[in-house]
Formats: sequence, C-alpha cells, structure tokens
Amino acid sequence: MIKINLLPREKRRKKGQVKVPQAASIAAMILVVGGMWGYRLIVRRDVTHLRADIVATTDEITRNQQIVRLVEQYGRDKKQLQDRLALVQRLAAGQDNPVRLLDGISQALPEGGWLTGISKVSGRLVIRGYASSHVVVAELMLALQRLKPIISSVELNFSELELYETRPVERFEILAILSS
Repeated sequence: MIKINLLPREKRRKKGQVKVPQAASIAAMILVVGGMWGYRLIVRRDVTHLRADIVATTDEITRNQQIVRLVEQYGRDKKQLQDRLALVQRLAAGQDNPVRLLDGISQALPEGGWLTGISKVSGRLVIRGYASSHVVVAELMLALQRLKPIISSVELNFSELELYETRPVERFEILAILSS
C-alpha cells in the first residue's frame, strides 16, 4: 500500500530524522582533531626528551668508564708502590746487620792482628787472618762474642804458627755463627 501525505509541507510530519546542528559536529571534529594534534605534540616532546636523556646517559656512562679505568690504574699503581716500599724496607732492614757486623769486626780487631778474608757460608762467618800472638787471637774472639745480637757463638777453627818475613805469626781461622 502506498501512503501519500497531502498536507502542505510545513504541516507534514517529518520522519524520525534528528538533525544535529552543523556547528556542533564541526566543533566536535575540530576538538577531536585538535586533541589528536595536541597528543601528537606531547608524544613528540616526550620522545625528544627521552632521546636527549639517552644521549646524556651514554655520555655519563663513557665518563664513568674513564673514571673506572683511572681508579683501576690507581689501584695497580698503589699496589706496585706498596710492593716497592716493602722491598725497600726489607732491604733496609737486611742492610743494617751487615753494616753493624763489619763495623763490630773492625772495632773488635785488636792491635797486632790483621784479617785476610771474611766470607759467609751457610749462616756462618769465616774470618781468616794473622796475629802477632795467641793472645791477640783470644782478644779478637772475646770481642766478637760481645757482638751478641748479631753473632750467637764464636769458635776457633784452627791456629798455627807460621813465619812471615822471618817473624813468627799465628795464622788463624775463626767461625762465627750468625743469629737469624
């Protein structure tokens, strides 16, 4: 069946069309596009800041790696210097005894005696020389025994009479055991 409305246009009933004002839809579109554009700007700004942060962090990592290398080098240098210092201290401590020993032997040598050799063999000091008499050899042994912190004991290895430039002299060899 066909329906025809014969009423004038102004009085005719309109079919369920709801008309949205055009300005409102344009405003909604502008707001949507503006919101999207604003969001895009915010995201772009955030990306730019994040990229700048990445560059700054990379630079800081590079600087920190250089500092770490310097600290490691400092540690190696410090250890090397400590090793050298320990070696110097050990040498200085070891140098003191031989100097005091030779000084003590030179002061212990009485008048009428002279040395021909001093050697160190496995913790023992072998002192060789000549003396004008047995008394001079005995005085030397007593004086060496007074060097107690350095020498722990003194023994006469041998003493024999020899002629030196037509004069009788005592050739001797003394063993002195060194303290540890």
